[in-house]
Amino acid sequence: PPEFVQWPQSVSRPAGGSAVFSCTASGVPEPHLIWLMNGKILIPGGNVKLTNSNTTLAITRITPDDEAIYQCIAENSAGTNQASARLAISPGTKLPEAPAGLKATPLSSRGLRLTWNQPEDHISQQIIGYVLHIRRLGEPDSAELQEAVSKSTFEHEFSNLDDATTYSVYLKAYSALGGSQQSSTVIATTAGGVPSSPSFFTKVLNQTAMQVYWELPSKPGKVEGFRLDYHGVSNPDIQGQETFPAHINTHTISLLEPAAVYQIQLVAFNGNGDSPANRRLVSLAEGGVNAAGALTCNCDHSVGGSMSSLLIGIHSSLAFILCCLLFIMFINRRR
Repeated sequence: PPEFVQWPQSVSRPAGGSAVFSCTASGVPEPHLIWLMNGKILIPGGNVKLTNSNTTLAITRITPDDEAIYQCIAENSAGTNQASARLAISPGTKLPEAPAGLKATPLSSRGLRLTWNQPEDHISQQIIGYVLHIRRLGEPDSAELQEAVSKSTFEHEFSNLDDATTYSVYLKAYSALGGSQQSSTVIATTAGGVPSSPSFFTKVLNQTAMQVYWELPSKPGKVEGFRLDYHGVSNPDIQGQETFPAHINTHTISLLEPAAVYQIQLVAFNGNGDSPANRRLVSLAEGGVNAAGALTCNCDHSVGGSMSSLLIGIHSSLAFILCCLLFIMFINRRR
């Protein structure tokens, strides 16, 4: 019967990997080779290929269905001989890749839907599940909530969230070895309205610079950010716009036109839109702190002059009357 010159060797490969079995036999007449998989004739196709007159069996993109005993049968008119090898799937040495395509869609004032891409088969084979991490925007990482999701599910709905609140969400995939790197972070806001108009203050630093600072919401997630606009009243060409994340509450505007008057506008925004704008005029000719909504005296100086003249007239009349009284008293004493 045929004799083997090279026997196939058992191997262990991770899911998604590749394996090659070699089998060579000699004899007279020259033996013919066939392959069996778990005792049944192996039919090549898909990720299984036989080459070099069936002396080489190659399996690519290994899946759990490929884990089996492979037998090499050498036969000729003198008889048959066989050799076998096992393909085992190992847990692998790499962690899963970070999930891709994470998206968030508002469902209602209390809910968000998260979806992500289904990974390729050779990646999904090693995944045992997913974990979504969610927290209100601005909260520390320690305040986040985690929710486990099945490996066969590629969407998830969060309910019982706060209305009109912005959330930060990311996703990790887990295998038997541990978790992947986190996915890209998405920001989403539940329905329920826009933020309230933010209060802000200004401080003139010098004739070409001012500082603007505003109050942050008392509850995290109520704003996604702030947008500050300014322009000169007499020279509208001098203008600018800055956008800030939710945790920033101050900004210095510099290189302005000296001693000019500027209109400052601030809005807060979330995924539902912009808040009503808060505006005010600031003169760089003035110093000190100006609170939003504070009243500024615009008294006319001519009114002040008239009031002074009136007071002087009253004082003169009183002095004249006092002199008259003293004169009358002097006359009466002489009598």
